[in-house]
Amino acid sequence: MKNDVIIIGSGIGGMNAGMQLASKGYSVTILEKRSEPGGKMRRVSHGDCLFDAGPSLITMPFILRDAFAQTGAVLEDYLTLLPIDPICQYRWLDGKRYDCHANPLKRNEETEKAFGRTSMKEMNAYLAHAGKVYHATKDVFLFNPFDGFKEFFKRKNLPLLPALPSLKFSSKFHTFNAEYFTNPKLIQLFDRFATYNGSSPYLAPATLMVIPFIEFEYGGWYPKGGIYAIAEAFHKRCIELGVNFIFNADVKEIITEKKRVKGVQTHDGHVHEAKHVISNADVYHARHDLLRKTKEQKPELSTSGFVMLIPMHTNPFDMSHHTVFFSDAYEQEFKSIFKDKDSPEEMTVYISVSGKSDASQMSNDKENWFVLVNTPPTSGTTEWNEEKTARYKHSILTMIERFLPGMQSYIAEEPFIITPDDFSTEFHATGGSLYGSSSNSMFSAFLRPTNTDPHVQNLHHCGGSAHPGGGIPLVILSGQFAAQSVMAHS
Repeated sequence: MKNDVIIIGSGIGGMNAGMQLASKGYSVTILEKRSEPGGKMRRVSHGDCLFDAGPSLITMPFILRDAFAQTGAVLEDYLTLLPIDPICQYRWLDGKRYDCHANPLKRNEETEKAFGRTSMKEMNAYLAHAGKVYHATKDVFLFNPFDGFKEFFKRKNLPLLPALPSLKFSSKFHTFNAEYFTNPKLIQLFDRFATYNGSSPYLAPATLMVIPFIEFEYGGWYPKGGIYAIAEAFHKRCIELGVNFIFNADVKEIITEKKRVKGVQTHDGHVHEAKHVISNADVYHARHDLLRKTKEQKPELSTSGFVMLIPMHTNPFDMSHHTVFFSDAYEQEFKSIFKDKDSPEEMTVYISVSGKSDASQMSNDKENWFVLVNTPPTSGTTEWNEEKTARYKHSILTMIERFLPGMQSYIAEEPFIITPDDFSTEFHATGGSLYGSSSNSMFSAFLRPTNTDPHVQNLHHCGGSAHPGGGIPLVILSGQFAAQSVMAHS
């Protein structure tokens, strides 16, 4: 049977595209390489604990609600979102701690207590400026399909032109942060938001100021039952709407004829015909490998990550749901990743303990520690051999011990490790990159692949490597835009 739409991959973007189209009467089949839906959003059971082995934080919850509402459903019938407070605790090696709150009154109180009244005023001024930039640009860069530089020549976007200087395209994110804050710790804290799309604050444009604004404005959220509950909710709604899922179906080729899509072929030789194909795969992989465009230029890739899922015995460390341990060599850390292409030895460590917000994720008096360190993308699929993996695990645990002396004595099970090679092989993520191309250029926003393929008719793209970018809310929007592209070309 010929489908109206074939979707490659059941990540959140692909499933949102599927349920949007199915709710409009399209016949949709989703082909998934793995045995379960969700893509990088997955759940791992290890040592009596459940771990979210992909994304770990939700912002902009209204995007989730809108996605379900657009199909005639109510999000709360599928998912319960819990607020996280503080959103994150930040720690430095000199013992300084800072709890970051979404509530402005609590945030002001905590900022003044930790850094002084001047820093509190600087933060408010920063967020006010970033808020103006967000509201001036969101409808062009986030909430609508994007057509690169052509957007500035469209009549509907002319009101944006007076706001262009405030976007600071030509300024580096770190430079902008250093101009606003006098305290180096706050500069470092805000620099970290560049990692939300896998970039370097020393290379990326200052327009990334909207990322901390969004987190502070809309808060941090966690779904009851774990982040994977989001994938389960999308899957359930897709099934209700008649979307067909085929698992363990790894796509080998996107079939075209005269630059028009005809369907796809899986590695088992099965051909699935369709009027439209939405690729929820890494865009470079889709073009280079599935379309066989061997001259496709690989973009500058975002960071990959080294992940450890550690079941921990009951311990005295009083961790927050989200904690960041900052290194004292932050600039060198990004130089290692993006210039030297080497995993930093003096690394910043992010730890999520979701059981602090949802006890169902832990059992038998154990805590579920998700540990992430940014690394460069891998150059192949066998770079992280057993020796390198063991050495880097030791380096990260040693770094954590500098903040939490004795931490390793509480490890209940050998950590479950996910390397950049694993991201590459498991998800066809180029180089194990978590977000596709980096934003280490003032032109990055204009060069990100569009949701409508410019070269193949009726081929569309969604996911973290396509417009508008990585992170759960933006990936949901990318699925919406891909669905709109299908409807516009039907």
